Amino acid sequence: MNAKYENLQSTIKRKYSFKYKPEFKETFKTDIENNQIIPLIIEVFEKLEWPIVYSNKTTIEAKRKNDWNKLTEKITVTKNVSGRIEVHSKTLQGNFIDFGNNSKRTGLFIALFKKLATEYQQTGKLDELQTKLENENSWADYKIPSELPKPKVTRQPNLMLTLLGGMIIAILFGVIVAFLTVHFTYFIGVYELGLGLGIGYLFSQVLKNTNYLDFSITNIILGAIVVVMFITNQFTQYQIIISENNFTGLGFFEFMRLRIENGLSIKSLNTGWIGLILSYIFQMVFPFLIAISQIYISSSKTIIEKSQKKYWSMLFTFLKWKNQKAKLEHY
Repeated sequence: MNAKYENLQSTIKRKYSFKYKPEFKETFKTDIENNQIIPLIIEVFEKLEWPIVYSNKTTIEAKRKNDWNKLTEKITVTKNVSGRIEVHSKTLQGNFIDFGNNSKRTGLFIALFKKLATEYQQTGKLDELQTKLENENSWADYKIPSELPKPKVTRQPNLMLTLLGGMIIAILFGVIVAFLTVHFTYFIGVYELGLGLGIGYLFSQVLKNTNYLDFSITNIILGAIVVVMFITNQFTQYQIIISENNFTGLGFFEFMRLRIENGLSIKSLNTGWIGLILSYIFQMVFPFLIAISQIYISSSKTIIEKSQKKYWSMLFTFLKWKNQKAKLEHY
């Protein structure tokens, strides 16, 4: 906000409001002509840099942004039949108390409106504002386009990039889990949960950016990701173990055979090869289920967003065509 308007606001007394979404309302009278009120209301909003979001013949609504560019308050100014102007400010968030900020905003609007009304009456600018608004509403400067705007081109689904992104995720997580398993401790269930959440989030981002939403193929790709991640995990563990222990002549398949023969030991209990195979299945199935649920939720949101955008785009194009048609009939 301009410094001079901030100084003007500082002279206004606070009136506190207590409510889930605090609000404050006050009215005032003006002596300018009735058809000059709406143009001046718009001028005040522009001076205060409060973006207008709605307007008609009697009401103008704007919203105020804070220092982080977030809309925090709604200001509605209405020209009543009685000739009085009503200024209403409402907090958009549930703060329960506004510390008098809504009253400061309504007071600032009224003070600036009266100040500009006095200045513009002397200079004749009120007539200019009225003429400007009338020209905008009558489409005096409107140029009829030769054709309607073309719809936005939708990106084609890219299966190759989806596969590439999925394989990168699989190899990345496989290496990370192998390193943690060898150098730290393997926590069954904890690692799988983390893998499922991580894969689900990253792969859903891949699907969103490649515009690939075929659920049947996505299931197959995710299954392949989990298998590749498991193989990468085992192979990386093999590489780390043989390099740190100076084993020579031990191949990967021989390494896996020895692991299966030794089985899975949980403290003093050796569950044998059956326990190890079951743990391997769990390491693949549990992350898959967690990841697929995340991907379904994310993909569903993406589909809904695209449908909404398509609907609003079609509606906007129709309304624009209707306005152009009305303009042509007018001419």
